[in-house]
Amino acid sequence: MTAAIDPVRTVAVIGAGPRGTAIVERLVAASNCPAWRGALTVHLIDPLVGRGGAVWRHDQPEVLLMNTTTCQTTMYPDESCHAVLPAPHARTLADHLAGEGLRPTDFASRAAHGRYLAHVLEIAEADADPERLRIVQHAAEAVDVTGEADGPQRVRLSDGRVLRADAVALALGHLPTALGPRSQQLADAAERHGLVHLGPASPLAVDYAALLGREAVAVQGMGLNFYDAIGMLTEVTGGRFERDGSAPSGLRYVPGGGEPVLVVGSRSGMVYRPKPDLGERMPEPWTPQVLTGERVLELAVRPAGVDHERDVMALMLAELRLALRGAGHAELAEDEALLRMLFPFGRRGDLLGDGHRRTRDVLRGALRAAAEPDPAWVLIYRVLIALRIQVNRLTDLGAYTTESVRRDIDGHLRNAFASWASGPPVLRARQVLALEEAGLVRFTGPHMHVDIDDEARRYAVRGGEEPVTLCDGVLEAHLPPVDLPAYRSALLGAWRERGEVQKDSWASRGTRRRMLTGSIAVDGLYAPVGADDTVYERRLLVGVPVSTAQPGSSITAEPGTSPQLLRHAEAVALRLARAGGALGEE
Repeated sequence: MTAAIDPVRTVAVIGAGPRGTAIVERLVAASNCPAWRGALTVHLIDPLVGRGGAVWRHDQPEVLLMNTTTCQTTMYPDESCHAVLPAPHARTLADHLAGEGLRPTDFASRAAHGRYLAHVLEIAEADADPERLRIVQHAAEAVDVTGEADGPQRVRLSDGRVLRADAVALALGHLPTALGPRSQQLADAAERHGLVHLGPASPLAVDYAALLGREAVAVQGMGLNFYDAIGMLTEVTGGRFERDGSAPSGLRYVPGGGEPVLVVGSRSGMVYRPKPDLGERMPEPWTPQVLTGERVLELAVRPAGVDHERDVMALMLAELRLALRGAGHAELAEDEALLRMLFPFGRRGDLLGDGHRRTRDVLRGALRAAAEPDPAWVLIYRVLIALRIQVNRLTDLGAYTTESVRRDIDGHLRNAFASWASGPPVLRARQVLALEEAGLVRFTGPHMHVDIDDEARRYAVRGGEEPVTLCDGVLEAHLPPVDLPAYRSALLGAWRERGEVQKDSWASRGTRRRMLTGSIAVDGLYAPVGADDTVYERRLLVGVPVSTAQPGSSITAEPGTSPQLLRHAEAVALRLARAGGALGEE
C-alpha cells in the first residue's frame, strides 16, 4: 500500500478494544521516531471509546471474570515481539492492578481489564505530540466505509458524520449474528408457547433476568459463557455464596428468589475444568520434547497430509508420559489413564449413562486438583497448553487432511484442549458445584439435544440415553460464530451488499480440497478481498472476523510469548502511517 499523491494525512481506527488501542499506541510510538514527517490525525471510533470497548468496558458488572491471570496480559510489546518501533512502556495488567491488591496469578474482573485499556489509551494520548499526531475520539458506530480499493476512504458514523481517511484499520472484535436455522426454530417455539429463548451472544448482551421465575432452563454449552451465566444469574437474582467447609464445593448457595433449575450439557459433554490456583507465580511454560517445533515442520510438509489419530495422537501421549514420569508421577503415565483424563466421556462422547453424576465427579475432581494445586495436575495443564500450540500450528499450516480436521480436530480435540487450558478461575467452578448441591444445576452428559414438544408447550431436553426433561427456557451459552453472511454489523452488511467482501477458505494437504469458513478473506493478512477478487488495500482488518488468516485472534497478549495481537498492531500502525504520508515506504 502506497501513500496517495495528495494524502489527506488522516487515518481511522474502528474499534477501541485491545486491538484498536494497541494500534493507536503503536502509531504514537511511530510518531515519536525521527523518520516521522509532518502531522497526522487518527480518528478512533467506537461507541465505548475510552471505556475499554464492548467486551472489556470498565462499567460492566465486576462479577464477570477474565480466564487468564493478570500477569498473562499486556498491551506493550517486549523483546519477544522483535518490535521495529520503540516501546517506551512495559506496564502489564499485573503491574496496573497491583495497587488494587491483586497478585500476578489472580484472575481480575473484565471491568478491571477495561480500566487498564482506558489507562493505556490515556498514556498514548499524553505521549502524542499534537504537532505530529492528533488523536480524535468518536463515541459512535462506524456504519460504512466506502472508497476506491487504493484510494482515500470515507467512514460514515452513526451520528451522521462522514470522515475522510487515507486508510482505515478495523478491529471489530466479536460481532452479533443473525440466528442460525436451529436457533430460529427455538426462538419461534418460545414465541408460540410463551417460553424464553436466549440465543448466542456476548454475556453483556444477554437478558439473564428473563430467566427468573422459570421452572427449568436448558443451558447449551459448558464453556466460559456457561460460567459467565452462573455469575450473571446469581447477580440478577440477588443470591449469594457463603463459605461452607462441610460442602464438597466449599460453598453454600443462599437463593435470592426466582432461580430456575439449569439443565446443562453440550455435544461433547466436556465441562471446562478450573485453572489451577498457582499461588504467587506462574510456572515456566512446558517446552515440548517429543512434539517439537522440528517435528511439527516435518509433519507439515508431508504431501499426503497428516491424520491426527495416526500421526500425532501417539506423540501427544508420549509427551505427557515423558513429563509425568520425569516428575515422579509414573502411575498416571499410562495411555489408558491419560485418555480417561482427557476424554472422560470417550473421544466422541460415546460413553453414555449417568451423565449428571459423572460430569459432577469430573468437576469435583478438577476442583480439588486445581485448588490444592496437585503438582501432577499443574504439569498436565502446562503440557496440554504446549501441545495445543503445536496442534494449532499444524492446523494453521494446512498440514491435516480435511477429513482429520473434521473428524478429530473439530470433532473432539478442540473441546478437550479447551476444557483443560481455557477454563474458569477456581471460584467459578466452586459456584457451579454449590448450585448443583443446592439442586439448581443438573448435567445431561454428552450428546445434549433440545427438541420442541408442541403438545407439552415446552422444550424437551435430553443427553445421550438420559430421560427427557421438560424446560420452559433455553440459553445458548456460547458466543456467536465467526460467520460473515450472518453478521448483523451495518458496516459489513454494506460491504456484502456491494460485493466488497467475501468468505475465506482453507485448504488441507492431501486432497487440497478447499473448505469455506465464516471468516473474511484477506490478502496479505489484512486487506479484504471483494467478490470480484478486488483487494481493498486501504482497509486493514485485524482480529476475530479474520481468524482464518490470523489464527488465535481471540487470545490475549501474554508477555514473553511474541503475541500476535501486538505484532499485528505494529504492522497495521506502520501501514496506516505510510498511507497517510507520515512515514516513507520500507
